[in-house]
Amino acid sequence: MPIDFQTFVAIFATLLVFLTGVVLSYDTLEFTSYRIVLPQWVGLLLAAVTFFTVAVDQVLRGFIRVEEVQRRAEEVQRNAEEAEFRTRQTNLITEEAERAARRARIEAGCRAGQIRFQLEPSPAHRRQLAAVLALLEEYRQTL
Repeated sequence: MPIDFQTFVAIFATLLVFLTGVVLSYDTLEFTSYRIVLPQWVGLLLAAVTFFTVAVDQVLRGFIRVEEVQRRAEEVQRNAEEAEFRTRQTNLITEEAERAARRARIEAGCRAGQIRFQLEPSPAHRRQLAAVLALLEEYRQTL
């Protein structure tokens, strides 16, 4: 698992906070074989470095939050666009199905009128056939 820069800064800041607490709390550190004298300026310098590191850590966390918000917003927008595309596709399919059904009804009426007129060429059947032809002329562009 690779450690990214922000994680490294967070770990480093945590260690510096601990070390700053130790350095500011003691004037000297004694170990079994040697003794370290800690002047006050060392503690203040370490506190300044710690403050800077914590500030960098918080800025990086802010950048990460902004990136997450942007990623979520892009995902929401992408999902909305996909849903809109699916809705448009569904509407187009529905409209095409309605046009096909309307075409089938008109063709069936045309065939029925032709057959009636061929079987019995009466004036009533002639008017029905003329009405179907008028309908075909009227809707020729949309069919």
